[in-house]
Amino acid sequence: MTQQNAERKASTMNDTSRTALASSSRRQWLKGVSLAAGSLLIPISASWLTSPEARAADAADGHLVEINDWIRIDADGTTVLGLSQCEVGQGVYTGLPQVLADELDADWRRVRVEFVTARDAYRTAAANEALQQFVGASMSATLFYERLRIAGAQAREALVVVAARRFGVRTTNCVTRDGRVMHPQSGRSLGYGELVAEAAKLPLNPHPRLKNEAAHSLIGRAVPRLDTPSKVDGSAVFGIDVKVPDMLIGAILMAPTSGGTPLSVRNRDEIKARKGVHDVVLAKDAVIVVADDYWRAKKACDALDVEWKAGPAADSTTIMAQRREALIKAKGGVATNIGDAPALIVAGGKVVTGEYHTPYIVHATMEPVNATVHVRRDKGEIEVWGPIQGQDKVRWALGGIFKLPPEKVTVHTTFLGGSFGRKYVPDFVIHAAVASAAVGRPVKVIRSREDDIRHGFYRPCASGRFQAVLGDDGLPKAMHLRVAGQSMYNVIKKDHYEKAGYDETMLDGLYDLVYAVPNLRVEGIDVPQPNIPVSFMRSVGSTSSVFFLESFIDEMADAAGIESIEYRKRLLKHDPLATRVVEETEKAAGWRTKAKAGVHRGFGYCTYTGRGAAFSTYVAVAVELRVVGDRFKIERVVCGVGCGRAINPSLIRANIEGGIGFALTNTFKSQITFANGGVEQSNFGDYPLLYLVEMPKVETVILPSDRPPQGCGEVSLPPMAPAVAQAIRRATGVRPRSMPLPQTVTEARALRQAAAIDDIGKGRG
Repeated sequence: MTQQNAERKASTMNDTSRTALASSSRRQWLKGVSLAAGSLLIPISASWLTSPEARAADAADGHLVEINDWIRIDADGTTVLGLSQCEVGQGVYTGLPQVLADELDADWRRVRVEFVTARDAYRTAAANEALQQFVGASMSATLFYERLRIAGAQAREALVVVAARRFGVRTTNCVTRDGRVMHPQSGRSLGYGELVAEAAKLPLNPHPRLKNEAAHSLIGRAVPRLDTPSKVDGSAVFGIDVKVPDMLIGAILMAPTSGGTPLSVRNRDEIKARKGVHDVVLAKDAVIVVADDYWRAKKACDALDVEWKAGPAADSTTIMAQRREALIKAKGGVATNIGDAPALIVAGGKVVTGEYHTPYIVHATMEPVNATVHVRRDKGEIEVWGPIQGQDKVRWALGGIFKLPPEKVTVHTTFLGGSFGRKYVPDFVIHAAVASAAVGRPVKVIRSREDDIRHGFYRPCASGRFQAVLGDDGLPKAMHLRVAGQSMYNVIKKDHYEKAGYDETMLDGLYDLVYAVPNLRVEGIDVPQPNIPVSFMRSVGSTSSVFFLESFIDEMADAAGIESIEYRKRLLKHDPLATRVVEETEKAAGWRTKAKAGVHRGFGYCTYTGRGAAFSTYVAVAVELRVVGDRFKIERVVCGVGCGRAINPSLIRANIEGGIGFALTNTFKSQITFANGGVEQSNFGDYPLLYLVEMPKVETVILPSDRPPQGCGEVSLPPMAPAVAQAIRRATGVRPRSMPLPQTVTEARALRQAAAIDDIGKGRG
């Protein structure tokens, strides 16, 4: 390897990589990386080299040779598989390479995974969005399953062609297995590393022959996660771990009110004079102290005397009143209108009405938002390292701010210590870029937990007013569903909102109702809050809308005198897969058997559809709640899921279990409130998460399927809250209709005194 090539390769790697390259050859460095779970793990991005010259240099070195956008193979047989989707804990670091390696017939013991970026092959256009590289809406498996199978099959086919030439036989007489091409008749075989240089020169077949299901050796197996060893031994690189040469650290101070902006720093010179402090930088919405280390930066940040321009006042009591008034008086955007539901309800009969509420909540990721950025003004380029959920979103944002084409912004993806949608918004990257531009060096900006919570991008609050009139069979003849809250789309996708006339995320699971109702009207009402930033969060609007819907289903079942699961099955009889998921969950939970003494059950269902109907996953949960002293304890959850072909059943179970834990935090604990213009919560002391001891036993039933893989990262969240609410109803006789739900019997019974709950539900308990 020439010194020039070594420098070119080193420019895409972290400090550890640079040091290794400086002291040894690339091959020695690769072999020196610790072997974990049979695979070499390099968790920080080493973006695929894109130029023909770079690829030729690689081949000339006799080491890694690129066959296509996803696969590089070393002469010694080491196979590097590209991962375009960020790993936020959902398991794509293992699941997607499984698909690629299976079709390639790679030796799984000699596979290494690298995050890759900046190519069209890694971009998707979901829900009519611009083509971009991002992770969201549980769509990675759905969008990349076929794409990766084709890529693996293309490479395998090219390798077989070369081997067949060398053997002097037809390609149909060759087979592949564990990174080798074999000619069974003669017993000859060649490793992929011996073939790759020549194979890389062949044109790729756009329509290679894919394996049949019976031939899969990795797809469908519960392969251990590749990222677990590095996360256990601490070698995994998260954004907060990034170190690059000449790097400084920035601590950030944001306004005491939402939407506040800094006007001046009264003691700026005093702070800059502190030992180790390099600059005090004013951003549009924050002040950043740049120093040698985080401690110095944070202590200096705490000492800032800032003159702030306050944002518009925000108050939770006022916001709730606005939503409730809108439900009664405001004209809504009509998303669905079948028959004439309002007229049938007005005409009378057995009418059921329910009003439900959910609060703002924040992502509260274990790793607070952070990013490392180097703005090189002299070269007209920017380099970014960090926990990035939307790589192209970062390129567009920084390119726009610094007047650079997006391709001049290089983004290196690290592991993400949680995201749930938060790290798709690039505000934290912009802060690091502004700081770097000010000091002329790379800067890592770390936001404190307090500012992360007080200045997040929140899941909107919502309120629902649902009405139905029941027929003689007890099933709804008509339903009128109205939801009011702050619209995300009217803020971040205004054109989409104005064209549709409603925010589809606010009406998830309602406008495309899975239950058979002959007359249905669904409306969404925007209640704007200009100073409260909102964005996507795990399960998006479904956490609210499915809580409303499933709670209302239970109320209608009670009014009809029909058992709740039976009621759902009657409304789902047109959908065999939905019915099957409900029945399998019911069976696994032992729903028809008598519950243990002191145990109270609840049930919820959801057909979770990805943005733009990219996928549909069917999910049901049955919960068992016990009263321990005065407190509610969820002891057991059975979750049935129909998510298509299982790439890795262990990953599905982990997603379901993690989603249930996340949902229980939201159900019982999560609430962001506003007073005096700012957020009242600041850390886990007043925004608590579920404790490990509170996590129930979870049993996941994965239904076999020949459908392509469907999303499962978010799907277990929506039905949890209504299932818990039903269990509380059975335990106490009180039906909670607002989240967070009561955590004790005392709190539940106190709801009887609240007009917002008791008056609406009177006569229907």
